[in-house]
Order: sequence, then structure tokens, then C-alpha cells
Amino acid sequence: MESGKPAEDPLAPARGQSLDGLLALLEQLEGEEEAEVVRSALAAGVPPAMVLDELQREVERRLMRTQQFYDGWT
Repeated sequence: MESGKPAEDPLAPARGQSLDGLLALLEQLEGEEEAEVVRSALAAGVPPAMVLDELQREVERRLMRTQQFYDGWT
């Protein structure tokens, strides 16, 4: 925490997102194929709540990897 500012939360973009919002974010994080798997699961009848939990975890994993990548460059 430099200059008294709280550290930016790398998971903030994923918090409070809807299923569609998380799918869009996943695609932005180079997860187009995974997003298609999620859409297929929904079409096959997998409960949205179950899909949402797993989707949230995947987006958070990708956000953390992205943050770690950029932290290595600073």
C-alpha cells in the first residue's frame, strides 16, 4: 500500500456480475472456448446457479493469472 491508497482488487471486475456479464468477461480473458462450454451446459439443462458458481471461479482464476503476469513486469 503505497501513498495510503488501498491496493486495487484484481477480482473486482468479476464481483456482482450476472451470468451474461461473466461470460463476456471470460471471453475478454481469452476464454472463448470455455464460454461456449458454459453456453452448451446451460442449453443441456445444467442449473444456472451451478454454472454461475463455476463460471465465477474460472473468471477469478483468469483475473488472478492476468494480475500476476502484470505484476511480474513491474
